[in-house]
Amino acid sequence: MRGLSAARLRREDGAVAVIVATAMVVLLGAAAFTVDMGAIYSERAQLQNGADASALAIAQNCAAGTCGNMQTTAQNLANLNSNDQSSNVSVASPAANSVRVTTSTRNAKTGAATLPLTFAPILGKTSKSVSAAATAAWGNPATGPSDLGLAFAPCIFQLNGAIQVIGIAGGSVNLCASVSPSGKVLPGGFNWLADPTATCSSQASTLTGATGGSTGVSISSACSAKISAMAGQVVLLPVYSDASGTGSGAHYVISGWAAFKVLGWNFVGSGGTSLNNNLYLGAKCTGNCKGLIGQFISFVSLDDRFTMGGANLGASIVALSG
Repeated sequence: MRGLSAARLRREDGAVAVIVATAMVVLLGAAAFTVDMGAIYSERAQLQNGADASALAIAQNCAAGTCGNMQTTAQNLANLNSNDQSSNVSVASPAANSVRVTTSTRNAKTGAATLPLTFAPILGKTSKSVSAAATAAWGNPATGPSDLGLAFAPCIFQLNGAIQVIGIAGGSVNLCASVSPSGKVLPGGFNWLADPTATCSSQASTLTGATGGSTGVSISSACSAKISAMAGQVVLLPVYSDASGTGSGAHYVISGWAAFKVLGWNFVGSGGTSLNNNLYLGAKCTGNCKGLIGQFISFVSLDDRFTMGGANLGASIVALSG
């Protein structure tokens, strides 16, 4: 009986050894998967950051008018986003006004195009090829928010022109005028747009029907608060090409979006404040003058609230598209 028990114990010991060996293989495989998948995930994240940054930077350059050396731009930014400052990069233009950047692993020490793995070689896998890609597009704004709740008359739009004061349309500040396609005389200045949320933000588009107007000529409390934080900032605002009606019954046909650098304002006496309203030669707004002070400039924005497809008034937007 004792011999039989010993034999049985030996068989059981052998079975346990097989189970332990099998478990070790499984555990090693799990360790390989966990550690190496973490490394692959980190590598892919670095490559994706590099591809995103490169595509956006190239698109910004192109939108500004000079694409420059796209390969160099992409290589520099991809390397900056890599922990070992080394990546393989390729740049393509799949469509007009777009760029696609593909990044992939490059070992800084060996130049190999694969990521060395730590535990996976136990299972016969020594390295992994990792890549990422990003596409960015650029164009002129079509639809988006007017963050000051207003739209400019066409005659006061002067791209890269002098600093100027822009008052309410039809007032005494801006004496210019233009004739719309429908034959309507459009006095210079700006008009407040409908602000249904009372946040000094009005959605406008060049692709749809006319945008509604607002009653009154005084600045709202929401716009007064918002403009106080905009000194020196560039904001995209719509320019209209035609208008009809008055007050809350007014409608404005938006022709495009312009980039306006806010340098000052004077709304004292109409519920607002003033800033730099007596600073700029030829652009002073004191006394009964009420309006914005600033300049229309060429500008590239990354604001993802806008869609593309509008007319070129000097403002461009850039966005990742895939």
